[in-house]
Amino acid sequence: MTSPDLSRRSFLTVVGAAAGGILVPLGPAPSTGRGAVGFGGARPLVLAMHVHGSWSEGLGSWEAQFAQAAANGVDVLFMTDHDSRGTAHDYLTSLEGTAWVTRLSGSLARQDATPSGGSLRLLAESSTSGPASVTLAVQPKPCAFNRLRTSIAGHTLRHTFGDCSFSGGASYEVAVELSYHPQVGTRPAGTYRLVYRFGAAAPGRHKEGGGLVGVVDAPAPTSGSTVTLSPVADVKAIWPGMLAIDNCFYGLSFSAVSPGSGAVADVHVAGVRFTRSQSDPDSVIANQARVVTTYGPRHPGLAVRPSTEVSRNLPDLNPFGIPQFFSDYALDTPTNHDAFYRDLVADVHASGGVISWNHPFGYNVGPLLDPVTSTAKRRQVFAALRAVGGYGVDILEVGYSLRGQVDTAAHLALWDTFSRAGTFLTGNGTSDDHSGSAWTALRNGFLTGAWASSTADADLVRALAGGRVYAAHRGRWPGGQLDLLVDDRLRMGSVSVSSQSSRKLAIWAGRLPPDARVEVVAGPVDYAGAEDPGTSLVRTLLPTSFVGSTRTIWLATTTSRFYRVQVRDAAGQIVGISNPVWLLRSPPPTGIPPARRA
Repeated sequence: MTSPDLSRRSFLTVVGAAAGGILVPLGPAPSTGRGAVGFGGARPLVLAMHVHGSWSEGLGSWEAQFAQAAANGVDVLFMTDHDSRGTAHDYLTSLEGTAWVTRLSGSLARQDATPSGGSLRLLAESSTSGPASVTLAVQPKPCAFNRLRTSIAGHTLRHTFGDCSFSGGASYEVAVELSYHPQVGTRPAGTYRLVYRFGAAAPGRHKEGGGLVGVVDAPAPTSGSTVTLSPVADVKAIWPGMLAIDNCFYGLSFSAVSPGSGAVADVHVAGVRFTRSQSDPDSVIANQARVVTTYGPRHPGLAVRPSTEVSRNLPDLNPFGIPQFFSDYALDTPTNHDAFYRDLVADVHASGGVISWNHPFGYNVGPLLDPVTSTAKRRQVFAALRAVGGYGVDILEVGYSLRGQVDTAAHLALWDTFSRAGTFLTGNGTSDDHSGSAWTALRNGFLTGAWASSTADADLVRALAGGRVYAAHRGRWPGGQLDLLVDDRLRMGSVSVSSQSSRKLAIWAGRLPPDARVEVVAGPVDYAGAEDPGTSLVRTLLPTSFVGSTRTIWLATTTSRFYRVQVRDAAGQIVGISNPVWLLRSPPPTGIPPARRA
């Protein structure tokens, strides 16, 4: 049931099956067919929990991301484009204030590339028999990254010309870099590009660059004329089998092109106006529903959940198990910031979902910090998250090889410090991929395995809330699986209170490579708010000691501790991470969450 406070608190828009049914088929409900494994009698589901497509700032299309998910055995793909990019928040409406990069090619007798406010002058004349050009391109980062990149859906450019002169077959081009798409039929794999070429003898459309470049030919512009460029219409016409809206407006450039000596292109651009008629939440939700209904039939084993990454301001959060929504950021003020996020998380819970705190060390990648600086940063992040109670989130992204300039060990140490404090967070694996290609080669290539009985939202939420999940790097441990069972009855993620001095832990490690090792990590649970995890490695197990993927050990439980396992490959990299079990001597001060009760 949807919270009665949704409309007046954190949610701006909630659209789903319960609100008109415009969304998507949710994919197959029960997941069966690959054999019973683990301690629950069914194989784990594989979840891709943080993935971006054409409504974000990367090159990956959703067509490419769906194909990668299916190729990598994913059962559930969560579409988590940035809400702020989907709605084009604070994006360019004209060329005024744009940062530029100038590019020259060939040998030039004359040249000019001068932006002035919202106008441009481009001049190119080759000094040889070969072609030459002058280009002004929107600066890729931070300008295009933060103020241009979103889906081309509903996107037009109203282009007004000043004085222009052309001779000798010279031309003027406006180029829009689109998204990466996989090969489909005769359509090639690659990053697509749309070029508007003014100065052609006759209007028309054709393809170049092996089919990756679509060209719209138009006559030379006249002074004072206005032309409206409509990328969606032209993509549809040039590549009729492509879902046109599934393209990012990734890059934009303006060029004067001289084919040879004596050919001159002298172009004054009086102004360009950007219009985005489908960047409101309802339109984004409807367009992403079209994405799923278009690509879903190609991948019948893949269940897809359109969602959004709450990411206009920090922290970035991903909700799961509820209909797609967009937050009302008018409520996120400097004096109300913490309350805004607490209310948002509470609304997700009231609606039956769970929510993650994304990349806790920040969204940049490297370089890797030295150990002393990394430790200081980890302690700082722990203190900051603890000060706000993590806003009540359920999940912490920990499956990263390198994120926020720290490695996997630092992410695990942060998580372990919360486990020590009796804050029961589920750790998941994530890629945060924006590329749509070669998932197995990603440095941050972790997926999440969930011991859930089906892909239904309620079953996924139950597994995520209860910590019945693990993370495995898809490229470094293909098909890896982890599960824990205490005393033949307590599942991974459970919190158990007992006076027993020793307890039995069964470990399931499926598809271990022969050169891997499984490490059992233990940490104290003292609720003291210590800034370090206090963990230690208590056992190292070799694959040969597992029988049928299972190994059982005994744990000393005379003090309250948590236990988890991690898998290292031959190179020593952590490639798999279980969630913990908490084996306590007395009840925790804040009680045991219902999803984690034995």
